[in-house]
Amino acid sequence: MASKPSILVVSAHAADFIWRAGGAIALYADRGYRVRVICLSYGERGESARLWKQTAMSVEKV
Repeated sequence: MASKPSILVVSAHAADFIWRAGGAIALYADRGYRVRVICLSYGERGESARLWKQTAMSVEKV
């Protein structure tokens, strides 16, 4: 039995893979590939700039 083709997407932040490769990921999934996405962080440091301006903000709150 042949194994299903697969791709692995590694992304620095949760939103990065959507904006940069979402179309390609959807295309491969539609073609029957097994798709796995690994996000290395939630982007809580760089993508939440507005929250960090609030008093007494912490990583847990962001």
